[in-house]
Amino acid sequence: MSRQPIPNHVHRRRSDLPPVGMPARMNIPAMRLREEIAVAINWELGSADQFTGKQIDCRRMSRVMAFVGQHIEQNFTVADLADVACMSPAHFARSFKLATGRCPHAFVSRIRLTLAKRMLADHQLPISDVALSAGFSSQSNFARAFRDATGMTPRDYRAAS
Repeated sequence: MSRQPIPNHVHRRRSDLPPVGMPARMNIPAMRLREEIAVAINWELGSADQFTGKQIDCRRMSRVMAFVGQHIEQNFTVADLADVACMSPAHFARSFKLATGRCPHAFVSRIRLTLAKRMLADHQLPISDVALSAGFSSQSNFARAFRDATGMTPRDYRAAS
């Protein structure tokens, strides 16, 4: 009796697995969340052609963006991002701001809020899960940051979308 080969669609790639630390109660596929993160990052960055001169180079920026995408639901510091880019924190922050027009913390916050807006528009997750999935420590911190950025609460935003 010979074994049948396993169909290709049964194999899971490492990139399809949920990132370490992802909330267990999350009920959207990890792959979809990663796609949403990629859209948010690409929207914030615009064209990769902008990384020239004394700015952070494309290779380092792509490593940093991959790290942000894989760890968006976790807390990380500018020093963590600088380590990924193999730069000192001060040089990284300066170079990153030249490349993106924003300091690293503001950039990551905008990505988290953009991701949260996309998840709120789907109407599939409770607001508390959206907050955790987007990397906020609590629903109240998320609501405050969201209100400061958009002028409306997450609930009002969801109702309007």
